[in-house]
Amino acid sequence: MRLFSRYRVNTGRQPEVDMLKAFCLGWMILLHTQECLAETENLVFTVSDYACTFTGAAAFMICMGLGMRYSRRQSPKERLSRGWELLTVGQLLNLCRNALPNLIAWWISGRQFFIANALLVVQADILSFAGLAYMLLAALKSLRVPNRGVLGLGIGLNLAAAALYNVMKPPENYLVSQLVGFFVVTDAESYFPLCSYFVFVAFGYWLGGVYLRIADKKRLAKRVLAVGLPVCAAWFALRILGVIPWLPEFNSYLQYILMPGPDAWGTCLLAVVLLAVFCLLSGGRDAHPIASHMSRHINQYYCVSYMFILPMQMLLMLIRGELMPGWLLPTIYAVFVEAACFFIIEWNERHLRFGIAGRTGRKRAVVFATIWIATIAVVAYAYPRIDEFANVWNDYLL
Repeated sequence: MRLFSRYRVNTGRQPEVDMLKAFCLGWMILLHTQECLAETENLVFTVSDYACTFTGAAAFMICMGLGMRYSRRQSPKERLSRGWELLTVGQLLNLCRNALPNLIAWWISGRQFFIANALLVVQADILSFAGLAYMLLAALKSLRVPNRGVLGLGIGLNLAAAALYNVMKPPENYLVSQLVGFFVVTDAESYFPLCSYFVFVAFGYWLGGVYLRIADKKRLAKRVLAVGLPVCAAWFALRILGVIPWLPEFNSYLQYILMPGPDAWGTCLLAVVLLAVFCLLSGGRDAHPIASHMSRHINQYYCVSYMFILPMQMLLMLIRGELMPGWLLPTIYAVFVEAACFFIIEWNERHLRFGIAGRTGRKRAVVFATIWIATIAVVAYAYPRIDEFANVWNDYLL
């Protein structure tokens, strides 16, 4: 039997994709809890940090691009609408996890830490990146750009972003720098700039076209592991040991945010290797129900988990002036957050059905407009009152 078919034969839900997304999501919530709530770095933080550096957000974006090829909604208009929806959902999250808790703490304490973190209502977060990526793909779809062209653009933007970082002087106005940071790395909260990270969506989109024609996944997975595993092991060993000095230090903020050329390609290969591993582990069966649940509700897990994490950070800083000591308390709290996310999402799906994404017509327009007007109001209030801006480069003033 051939490894690939000329036609679409590998349709339906892909269990290894569900498993990869769930695997990365579990590490992500653990890392977010540790880095936001642990007073000092510890072994659990270090392990989860490296786990997310190897794949993390990049794997999610690869899976997103791959999933677009399986989606029934592929028209430019539908992708544009989905992109605007993700941008607005991300903005609602920023209002709820960053702006509102920190403004309340600012009004109570008057401490600069809180008003500075309230301005993170505007930031280049992963949901804003996903929204912009959908919009860019909608434009490319309208222009009838072929799959290889999308991948070529992703590679080109990634290389250009790395080169631009070394020569571009950030704008003097912080708000302008933040807006530019949605596209390239600046001195603001540009954690997931479009130009650096679009390569992962583009790779996933290209991979999805290949994936649909896989005729023998098990045999192909074994071949991928035979070649990809030693290559990945060699590459990441070189990076960890610092043998390649012209790239940013591995696992540094700059390396994770910039994802320059070779690091991006190594991460793409590792994601494919992990897909092969999970393909063999699944044995052709559906993913475990919990993994499937996490995969299907990945945005909800991201949003709900942060609503347990960042307001808790604000509360600890307001009451104690410091975060959780040691590694045990943050780890226990992370497990609690993951379990709470599952039950809240399941309860909401069965009973409440709360959400802004599914709204249509006038209600959708009113809700979306309210979110963006509230964002502008927060920026107008907070920006003139800030002495030092909080972002990833100064560890959010913690």
